[in-house]
Amino acid sequence: MNEPKIMAIDDDIEMLKQLAIMLKDQYAVSVMTSADQALAALSEGSLPDLILLDVMMPDTDGFSLMEHLKNDTELRKIPVIFLTGMTDTDDEIRGLTLGGADYVRKPFHREVLLARIAVQLSSHSRKSEQFSDEIASRLTDNERKVAELLCEGYSGKEIGEKLFFSYSYIKRIIASVKLKLEAETTTELIRKLRESR
Repeated sequence: MNEPKIMAIDDDIEMLKQLAIMLKDQYAVSVMTSADQALAALSEGSLPDLILLDVMMPDTDGFSLMEHLKNDTELRKIPVIFLTGMTDTDDEIRGLTLGGADYVRKPFHREVLLARIAVQLSSHSRKSEQFSDEIASRLTDNERKVAELLCEGYSGKEIGEKLFFSYSYIKRIIASVKLKLEAETTTELIRKLRESR
């Protein structure tokens, strides 16, 4: 079986070396020092299974690159984990709103990062549109993951532990999905989601 491919994009050479050493035993790793270099590699058609993306880079920053990825029908399917020294909550919200699958602050713990990568790769491989196209198209990646786990009977706290997100963030996601699917209660939401499968 082929190793999952991870592309790490960061202008910090030492960080890229650290990531390459950390990931090389489990993944095929490619490293890029700029958004332009990454876009050139992606345009050649060898797409990674996951992207680790720094936010603060010269020229094109990580948020701008994320917007570009989400506007491309092929590239938008690749889960992106922001890996950044930016600690402001507004930056985290912006990254997730743009479509980031996760947001990990530097300095990170090796085991936590590996676990978050594994969660995203596992979820992405199961992305066989479990919900109807109509519903799936209305949900972000994180909303879909939470919806899938709700359908499987997990509580909000259990979902947070499973996806390595805070309970308050999970509650916000559930509220957003309820709004999008016009469900008054979580019970009604689960019923609608299960009926759409």
